[in-house]
Amino acid sequence: MSGFESLKDVALRPWPGNKKDELSKDAMLQQVEQLARERGHLRNITEQSLQADIDAGRDLPDDLKEASEEEEEKELTLDERKAEVAKMQMDMASHLDWARFAANNALDLISLVLSADPNKRLQSSFSHTFREAGLNQGLPFGSVAVAREDHEYNELPPQERARREELAKRQDLVAKAARMEALDSATDEILKAAKSLEKEVRRETKYWQEIVSISDKGWPIHRMSQRVRTAPFGVRYGAPEASDHFKARGSAPLRMDKDGSIMLDPNLAVKPKTLRVRISENGKITGSAQLPTEGLVEGLAVEKSIRLARDSLFEEELFHEMSLEARQLLPYGVRFRNSVITVDAPDADSSVSSRQILIDCIPRDSKGLEGQGHANDWLAHTIAEALRLLLTHEHSMRLYRRTQLPPPLTARKQEKKSPPLLRALLAMLHHLQNVDSLFAYLERVASTLESAGLEAPLETSREESWINLRDSLAKPKKKDLTAADQLLEIFTKPFTGKATVTLPLSPGSQTEQIAITIRTVIGAPTFGTEYKLTLPSSLATDLGLSTDNKFQSTADVTSYLDWVLALQVTHRVLKNEFAERAVVKGSEARMAISSKSGKKEASLNWDVSVELRDGILELQVIDSSSQELSQKSQSWPGKKDELPIKEQLKAWTT
Repeated sequence: MSGFESLKDVALRPWPGNKKDELSKDAMLQQVEQLARERGHLRNITEQSLQADIDAGRDLPDDLKEASEEEEEKELTLDERKAEVAKMQMDMASHLDWARFAANNALDLISLVLSADPNKRLQSSFSHTFREAGLNQGLPFGSVAVAREDHEYNELPPQERARREELAKRQDLVAKAARMEALDSATDEILKAAKSLEKEVRRETKYWQEIVSISDKGWPIHRMSQRVRTAPFGVRYGAPEASDHFKARGSAPLRMDKDGSIMLDPNLAVKPKTLRVRISENGKITGSAQLPTEGLVEGLAVEKSIRLARDSLFEEELFHEMSLEARQLLPYGVRFRNSVITVDAPDADSSVSSRQILIDCIPRDSKGLEGQGHANDWLAHTIAEALRLLLTHEHSMRLYRRTQLPPPLTARKQEKKSPPLLRALLAMLHHLQNVDSLFAYLERVASTLESAGLEAPLETSREESWINLRDSLAKPKKKDLTAADQLLEIFTKPFTGKATVTLPLSPGSQTEQIAITIRTVIGAPTFGTEYKLTLPSSLATDLGLSTDNKFQSTADVTSYLDWVLALQVTHRVLKNEFAERAVVKGSEARMAISSKSGKKEASLNWDVSVELRDGILELQVIDSSSQELSQKSQSWPGKKDELPIKEQLKAWTT
């Protein structure tokens, strides 16, 4: 075998160096880092560059290096310096590029590791180069992960192993204790939540029981805003047809207290008020009426508090509406001063020179003044209840008007009128006073004529609608109104009374009547009481009078009626009684009666005059035939045992 064949399978390897001269991994990394700091990027370090540095003397000692640098600086020209500066700029740019490259790589690496969490996958956290070359090319998120592994395969010493086992046991024991403590805490929280839930259930149960109790009493319950958790429901106690201001105050939230009971709202806890009506006669209070005292609101049940708040709001609205109405009724003796409405109330009783109605709104627990009379308490109670009924009727009528077809649309805005409360009260007081005074006078006149032997039957009705009340309720014009509203509607319309006086006539004559209509309204076009006296057409023709006559006061109509009745008695009754012997003189209640005792004797003449005044019929006869005038007179004040006027006149003229 030749020598080359013997070297055919020989492998050439480097000669093994001394282990002392070998560099460890840490030393090698330090030299690489130092070389990178001194030479820049590793890609620029080659064998040729290192040899060039050696040839240039970069590894010379510092003193020789400085000397050589000084000599080189002297020899360098301006162009060489510029070239050196440009080279340094290139080196700096390359360093910046490297730093930017390293920073982008680190950013991409961290972002890619964090992208394993779905909540941290943001494309904006990667560099532009990585998004274009990686993510847009299909590289998935979370493709790089970081994990910590123990690469120590050497066996631990026994002491270290025992220490670690003891530490593991302690950690296991601490974990068990922590879990037990967590379980105990969870049990306490569950028990606490159960107690809280039980308390909340009791609270809700009590609240709902009181809500149902309030609803069963008839109070409307409505849901409040969902944002109010302590007051999910509210109660509406005000009238739904009240004016805007009082309608807004007619609702209160039902707040829940700590124990579940309903807590009073400030609107319900307000001190209740009541309408007070007083009757004043000649400056002294003779009657008063107000709602009874109920005590403090805080000590009452919720239902009672709601009722008190309802009553108080209704009383305040009633007084408010009357105060607005009082400004329009100054000509009728209505005044509003110092929060008191004063109404002049007429009275047929002559012993009372001045009667007034005082209306105000006071706290419900106020007590009346000592020493005031109670004779007219009934009148004060009647007026107070009438005013409350009228306001309730106005609420019903507002609802009725809203349910009807609306009027045609116009550019003119409809004016909202105040309800006729004081107007209805004034109309009723004036109507009753005028009707009663007129009817009392007519009854006195009828009694006087009857005592004088002249029949004059009298028929009166204080209000025509009251007579036909049954028929009007049976066949109402407005079918949607209740019977109570139809009844109260009468008091908001003009009041009409009627009296019929049958005229005294001679036997065999046809019956004739005088009709007197009394109409009272506080408003256009009458503004008070109007009297209409209608005479029979035959009487109007005989006496030359108008058939229809209107008057503005009771004194005027009674004075005219006295004159007409006196004319009737004189011109028709007495004249027919004496036939041809009687001669009527002019248009007054006077006539002349002549008489002859024989053919040779002279005739006798008597002047007869009849006067009716203040319910007293007076007959006066004057003998005009004698030289000395003799006068005889007789009056009939209404007593039963009087001689009839015809008999008396015959006795004087025969």
